[in-house]
Amino acid sequence: MRPPCETVQREFLPSLRAKVSHELKRAGLSQSEIAKKMDLTQAAVSKYLTQSNDRLMLSPEATLVLPNIIELMTSPVLSHDKIVKEVCSACMKSRLSSHVCKLHKLRVSSLRDVDCQICGQLLGGQDEDLTGRAQVIKDMQEAIHQIESCPSFKLVMPQVRANLVSTEGTATNLDEVAGIPGRITLVDGKARALSPQFGTSRHTAQLLLLAREQWPEIRSCLCISGAPNVVAAAASSGFQVSSVEQSTNDAEKIIESVKASTKRKKSSTNPAIHVPGGYGVEPILYLFGSSASELSDACIKLCDKLVK
Repeated sequence: MRPPCETVQREFLPSLRAKVSHELKRAGLSQSEIAKKMDLTQAAVSKYLTQSNDRLMLSPEATLVLPNIIELMTSPVLSHDKIVKEVCSACMKSRLSSHVCKLHKLRVSSLRDVDCQICGQLLGGQDEDLTGRAQVIKDMQEAIHQIESCPSFKLVMPQVRANLVSTEGTATNLDEVAGIPGRITLVDGKARALSPQFGTSRHTAQLLLLAREQWPEIRSCLCISGAPNVVAAAASSGFQVSSVEQSTNDAEKIIESVKASTKRKKSSTNPAIHVPGGYGVEPILYLFGSSASELSDACIKLCDKLVK
């Protein structure tokens, strides 16, 4: 159990941090300023600066991104996410049959004996599970961007707030479904959402997994207001709306009710389920689609109908 992360932590990262510390000192920054920018203790920076700058050996990949890191570190506005991206990019490239890979095999001879290519398989898109999860998140991010850019999305926002979930075709449990932490909400009348994460949704995620038994081709679900005008707009926008007779938030009851009344149709329309409101409970409309971005696009067209 000695992954390449061990080599990164012990050799790649310390050398890069030391080099960055020296470059920032050369730029005129004090140890406390360097520590603040690098999110380290001053003691750690002091330790890095005791190392001879001339003897610090960086991987070719780290050497390439060093100027970018220094530029980001010395800019008026510190972009921590961009700095981390530069570091991770260099690390991942170095793990692909380069510096970190060679050091790792040198430290763990058993991997050298079997010609280990694990990093290449995982980072090169050969692992279907890893690649699939990355595609789900990318698609979710695109969908969120579309929703946040739609000024009329507020017209379909329920009081309990909207939610969007998506998954791969092989998902069987809630932890394999990506959702929006805290749901999609309104800020100054505009839709806003945090970055998607796996395992953050329970009710909507369960509904999606159960709905896939009825409609195997669907991968995403978006819950919005179930007001009469929204349901009518959904139907006229191409959604095949099925209605549940009684108000319930039980995912199994919702799907069972739909199974009893819905006949599968081979069409290009997206399925949707309308759950009526009750005492103290607002009506909800669940929209389904083959992907999060496709579903958000269809929902935006629905919103446009409400404006007209």
